[in-house]
Amino acid sequence: DLHNVDRDAVRPGEVSAEGGRAAVEAVLKALELAVAGRVAAIATGPLNKEAIRLAGYPFIGHTEILAEMTHTARSTTLLATGPLRVVHVTRHVPFREIAGLITRESVLDTLRLTDQGMRAWGLPQPRLGVAALNPHGGEGGILGDEELRAIAPAVRDARAEGINALGPFPADSIFVRALHGEFDAVVAMYHDQGHIPIKVHGFEDSVTVTLGLPVVRTSVDHGTAFDIAWKGVANESSMRAAIRLAAQLSAQ
Repeated sequence: DLHNVDRDAVRPGEVSAEGGRAAVEAVLKALELAVAGRVAAIATGPLNKEAIRLAGYPFIGHTEILAEMTHTARSTTLLATGPLRVVHVTRHVPFREIAGLITRESVLDTLRLTDQGMRAWGLPQPRLGVAALNPHGGEGGILGDEELRAIAPAVRDARAEGINALGPFPADSIFVRALHGEFDAVVAMYHDQGHIPIKVHGFEDSVTVTLGLPVVRTSVDHGTAFDIAWKGVANESSMRAAIRLAAQLSAQ
């Protein structure tokens, strides 16, 4: 307990600068303990983006805080629920900007991070399935050319480096293939493309892992749910799963 909350100034279930400040300070303290080796891993609860901004911080969320404070140039988020694992090339950006951010370099960089992360997870030769951006994989350029000019070349580059990546495959089938055991992880092109199958398959038990950081960090895969704050009805399954996974990864 950092004793950094004036309980009279914070109303349960309401966004506030006071709550945002206290939450960020808790994350920074956890990181301090992890970097010092006093804890083996960090398992985080949700942060409210609006509260963080009201508190004067420029961050979007945990990943950005941890990356900046550890001087990590490139990190990304892996979501997991049961056998399904998903990593994203782009995350918190407006939908209209996504296509411009899908480049040969950004996809290859994500494949490298995913391969490294899965190896750290204990898989010596992880099988990575790569999702297409456009419907039906672009239909040979008819429905978009990102697959031809960016995604497929990045997959070829990755394979040349010894990364076992395949694709791009249409997004409407690749996640089913992963659930059937064909891939150890799927690289999705944008936030909702990867989040929707994860949450449909196992919303209550889904967790996230930040790849690329010098410390182990897992988190719940849900928001702050201010609408049910202090009502005693929240489901703690994702938090328990995040703590268990943090323990497993720190023991690798």
